[in-house]
Amino acid sequence: MARINIPLLIFIIAALLPLCASAQAFGDLLRASGQDAEISALALPVEETPLGGDLAEARQYLPPDNNEPGFDWETSRTGEHFIYTGGTPSFLKIGTGQATDFTEGAGRCALSPNTLYKTSSRPGFEGEHMTVQLAEALPGCRLGAGYVYMAHVSSSSAGGAWELPRTVRAFLDTLAFAEGTRANYNYIFTFVTFTSYADHPRVKKCAGKLCSTAAGRYQFLSKTWDGLAPALGLNDFTPPSQEKAALEIIRRQGAYNRVLRSSVYENFTSALGKLNTTWASLPGSPYGQPTHSTAELWRVYKAALAKY
Repeated sequence: MARINIPLLIFIIAALLPLCASAQAFGDLLRASGQDAEISALALPVEETPLGGDLAEARQYLPPDNNEPGFDWETSRTGEHFIYTGGTPSFLKIGTGQATDFTEGAGRCALSPNTLYKTSSRPGFEGEHMTVQLAEALPGCRLGAGYVYMAHVSSSSAGGAWELPRTVRAFLDTLAFAEGTRANYNYIFTFVTFTSYADHPRVKKCAGKLCSTAAGRYQFLSKTWDGLAPALGLNDFTPPSQEKAALEIIRRQGAYNRVLRSSVYENFTSALGKLNTTWASLPGSPYGQPTHSTAELWRVYKAALAKY
């Protein structure tokens, strides 16, 4: 039997199913073809300007503002700034090198797991990292400021997902899984990354015949973001701002109480049904893009909930 050319097969699948919009969806296609689902969607052919044919613009419903209940974010922060590391050993670094390179030496100082570090200002964000100015010097470390891999920080005075109830966090993790971004807040559609969180990147990318400006962990279209940010007072695209915008969509759609109680299967499925006109990867979405099954997302949700 002739050997299958995997890259060619992927290219053909992408051409025949132009509305594929997430890494997980491409993984579903690969599994259906009997190939290794671990092949990265980053290797799929992407065109800035697809050749020929009618192009489809990604759609995303933004519910109008209303009086539905939602999460009450802390609006004023007093006291000291900080980062709190999680269970993974990490480093304060002078640059944004490989996060898995834990060789201590010039340009990096070890941070202990599960430790509170005071900072002299509110931590910032850049790409996959947080920017930190320490309030106190680390023993034996010459660095007073640097980068810390965001995934290694469990909470900080910058706010964000850590403030949310565990059921809500697990639901957002499930949504990010469905959208193919997982823990990445700096993804643009087609899995190109951006560095600055100063604003929504507003970059249109095309794959097959679908073009989209979707960006961030929750893949906000630029027009969706512009419909949310002013009302929420968001002046950047940082991870905490992305969390607030996602929760605002959930609130407006009347799904927050269901998400809050999403450990009950009926509430989980009801929330998915209310949100599938915004996020095209959810079951029952009307946009014609590949979707995940409710059973798969329920398994992902339960695994995420167990972490918190």
